[in-house]
Amino acid sequence: MNKKKFRLHNEITIIGGAGHVGLAFALICASKNIRVHIHDINKDSLNLISKGILPHKEKNGLKLLQNALNKNLLSFSSEIEQIKLNKINVICLGTPIDEFLNPQYNILINTIKKLMKIINSNNHLIIRSTVFPGTTRFLHQLLENNNKKIKMSFFPERFVQGLALEEFKKFPHIIGSIDKKSENDCKKFLKIFSNEIITMKPEEAEITKLFLNSYRYIQFSIANQFFKIADTANLDYKKINFAMKHNYKRGNIPSPGFTAGPCLFKDTMQLSAFSKDNFSLGMEAMTTNEGIVNYIVDKIKNKYDLRKKTIGILGMSFKAESDDTRNSLSYKLKKILVLYSKKVLTTDPYVKNDPDLKSFEFVNKNSDILIIATAHKIYSKIKTKKTIFNIWLET
Repeated sequence: MNKKKFRLHNEITIIGGAGHVGLAFALICASKNIRVHIHDINKDSLNLISKGILPHKEKNGLKLLQNALNKNLLSFSSEIEQIKLNKINVICLGTPIDEFLNPQYNILINTIKKLMKIINSNNHLIIRSTVFPGTTRFLHQLLENNNKKIKMSFFPERFVQGLALEEFKKFPHIIGSIDKKSENDCKKFLKIFSNEIITMKPEEAEITKLFLNSYRYIQFSIANQFFKIADTANLDYKKINFAMKHNYKRGNIPSPGFTAGPCLFKDTMQLSAFSKDNFSLGMEAMTTNEGIVNYIVDKIKNKYDLRKKTIGILGMSFKAESDDTRNSLSYKLKKILVLYSKKVLTTDPYVKNDPDLKSFEFVNKNSDILIIATAHKIYSKIKTKKTIFNIWLET
């Protein structure tokens, strides 16, 4: 095989390959006839994937998964001893923040340490996780300190969750490689998928991802702040929003609503930590977006004696048409309402990992008040005589 060119039918390894980011990239690679070794500690998800079942929602993902399995392009491991490293190895691990809103490095560091015994100079580690600026260089130095001279690059994902396969080919790809040799190698691999590749320093690529997610988080906070101002003044924000946006290109303001999930809040806090807590806009956005839950609860409390009311929460995923509950503000809403109301019932047409969920029919029948917490399209068509609280403009 010509080692100067990454060819189809070669094999790559994806660590964290059963998650939202990792599995999407695995399917994208398999669609190019690249064999993919998926490593993940989530045995339940690996079992589903191996049977041709998606563990989470991903548009058009099922067909690609079944094609990949039919072509025998996927292999799996859940134990570090079983992992097979290749020339290209992509890390797609979650990077949470701690109780002090600072980034946690231990997941990536521990993974690198566990791989230390089998890493060799032929390996290229490509980090696809969103990380604190400086992490890629730090991990590379950690390996060098242990006499492991490998290639390393940062290659952030940039897609709306659930639409990864659709969006991957629409946008330029950003890479931040540790040196020129790593950059050239990473570009050769990614040119299989796209010719539009933006190269920069690892730290620049890392902070680009944080800037983008923080910008979106702040945009949503502006919409939530506008809603609260108008609502407090007893003005119809839906009409105001229409007037601002209709046939006016500079009025592109998002809808108010619960702004959460595994990325926007976390990455805004990472940027705040990187700026040494000198990111006031980000912190204000966090206060506004997290505080919208309390605003809704107070609004209902001021109108009703909740001690005598059963509340039904419609939608528990963090965003519309998703089955992902990670960091969903619906659960914050539930936790607060449990303290004040007679009973809280919850429902969601997509979420499968919450045993407390009931059917919509049950929640509608047994609730006094309904709150649309997630703007699933199905909720725009519901018919009920119950009182509904809803800040989403789309439903």
